[in-house]
Amino acid sequence: MATLKKQKARKEYECSNSRCKKPIKVGDEYYRFSQSRFQPLRILCLACKPTRSQMTGSEFLSTMYAIEDGDIAGLSVEAIADDAQSFVEGIVGQLEELRDETEEKRDNMPESLQDAPTGEMLQGRVDSVDEMISELEDVDLEIEEGLTEEEKAERYEEILQAIQDVCYNGE
Repeated sequence: MATLKKQKARKEYECSNSRCKKPIKVGDEYYRFSQSRFQPLRILCLACKPTRSQMTGSEFLSTMYAIEDGDIAGLSVEAIADDAQSFVEGIVGQLEELRDETEEKRDNMPESLQDAPTGEMLQGRVDSVDEMISELEDVDLEIEEGLTEEEKAERYEEILQAIQDVCYNGE
C-alpha cells in the first residue's frame, strides 16, 4: 500500500512527473510517496497530485484506474458529439484486453490454487470487468432525427452521464 505525505521541502527537488519537471524550492510544499518501502520515493509538486493509478502496486488496478480516471472521467460532451460509438468501442477494447490478461493469469495458476482466495479474486475481477463491458455496450448512443440544438445538447449530456456512471465494482 502506498503512503502519501505532504511535506515542506528542506532542499531543492524537481517534480518527478515527466510532463511537469517543475522545480520545488526550499520551503515549498510537495507530495512524497512510494508504493512500498522497497521502491524509490516519488516527489511531485502540488499541481501534480498523484493519481489512483500511481498509488497502487497492482498492475490490474493501475490499468483500471487509468481507464476510469483518464478515459471515462475525462470524456467531454464535445467528444460524445463527435463520435460516441468509437469512444465506447475503444474503452470496451481496453477492458476486454484487461479481462483477457486477468483470465489468463488465473488460467496459468495451478488448479489447486484457482479455488484459493487469489484465484477467486482474479475470477471476481474478470466478472466485474465483464459487467462493466456489458454496461457500456448497453448505453443507448442514438441521437434521434429532428431534435433542436438544445435537445441534442441534453441528449449528449445524458449519454455522457450514462457512460460516466459505469465504474469498476470489484476488489
